[in-house]
Amino acid sequence: MNGAVHHISLQHLADEDLARRTRASGLVYIALYVIIIVFTDYANDHLTVTVLAGLTIFVAAALRTWLSVKFNTMYQSSPGSWLAGFSSFTLLLAGVWGAFCAHAVLNYGLEWTAMLTLLSTAGISAGAITTLAIRRNLIMVFLSLLLLPPTAAAAFLQTTETFAISLMFLTYCVFMFVVARRINKEYWDALHNTVLLDQRARELEASNQELESYSYSIAHDLRTPLRSIIGFSQLLLEDSREKLSEDEKNDLGRVISAGKHMAQLIDDILELSRITRGDLVYRVTDLSEILQEFTQQLADENPNRSVTFQIQPGLRPMGDPNLLKIALHNLISNAWKFTANRDNAEIVFNSKQEDNEIVYCLCDNGVGFDMAYADKLFKPFNRLHSETEFPGTGVGLATVQRIILRHGGRIWAEGAPDKGACFYFTLR
Repeated sequence: MNGAVHHISLQHLADEDLARRTRASGLVYIALYVIIIVFTDYANDHLTVTVLAGLTIFVAAALRTWLSVKFNTMYQSSPGSWLAGFSSFTLLLAGVWGAFCAHAVLNYGLEWTAMLTLLSTAGISAGAITTLAIRRNLIMVFLSLLLLPPTAAAAFLQTTETFAISLMFLTYCVFMFVVARRINKEYWDALHNTVLLDQRARELEASNQELESYSYSIAHDLRTPLRSIIGFSQLLLEDSREKLSEDEKNDLGRVISAGKHMAQLIDDILELSRITRGDLVYRVTDLSEILQEFTQQLADENPNRSVTFQIQPGLRPMGDPNLLKIALHNLISNAWKFTANRDNAEIVFNSKQEDNEIVYCLCDNGVGFDMAYADKLFKPFNRLHSETEFPGTGVGLATVQRIILRHGGRIWAEGAPDKGACFYFTLR
């Protein structure tokens, strides 16, 4: 059953592609026909054939174009009827044009009229390969109706020149058959792989969403018992302070400290999970203004620190303001934390143009890091410094990376021990 559904799905996609590719190709037949009539004596010599062939080509091309445009409406209700109609008008075009070309060869031999008609016929067959090879049987019959009549007409004249033309067209016809088969196979292989990859991508996305939901639920449910552990430990420490030994107080202090660290870790996990949910709302976002607000807040909360900020004004890309605020907050907090031991700390945020894209950069002169461990920076819970040196959970940069990736950008870092670090990112 699944195989049948998969086959129907593939066939539907292929026929939709067939309709899309041939939507405007009917104009080619009409344009070439007009060129032949205008620049040759065919119309003057064979008025009846000219009118009949012209009307048939125009009507068939118009009806096939209409079927292509109405694909979504008609195919849903009756795929077989749509395909039968589309194929009929396509083969009618090929048959009329092939007969028209054969008539020109029989009446004009190798004169200008016949040669122009043969040239246009070869062009039509080459163009049809790119559109009709999706349906192998259709393209094979189409090429036969288009190329074999003028081939037979040239051979019928029984001159050396026309016989050579006949052999050339026959060789060309065989070559077109081979090319059509190859393109058909490559097309269906590519379509099958595309649908398979798309299916696996959807399955992976569903699996990721399920995992995110599970992680969110687990983390959320851990909050209540953890609060109880922290709360009762604090009560026990306060109410029984006189009864506890120093070792027991230290042990309770470690429990409370570990509980608070775990609570922060849960909050970070929930934040990391939250940013993957919902759609992005793209608006012009003033990154410079956001950072100005953050840096002013940090300076107000830590008046004893001396930090020089250099923020390039006017950086206003398109993005989700809420998520970009979270990303910048994590980056500036990271820079603030790792410059804590610097007497003259500096934090710089600017942008530059590289390879037709804007690269944003936040640099500091803090403790930096060894580039050998750069691949660990953006992995959740990976830390390059101990908890005693610099507090944190190791989720901040992972959150930043998730936000940048959701915006279709990329992020990377450069640094050196005791020489600071720079974080670069782009936005789509």
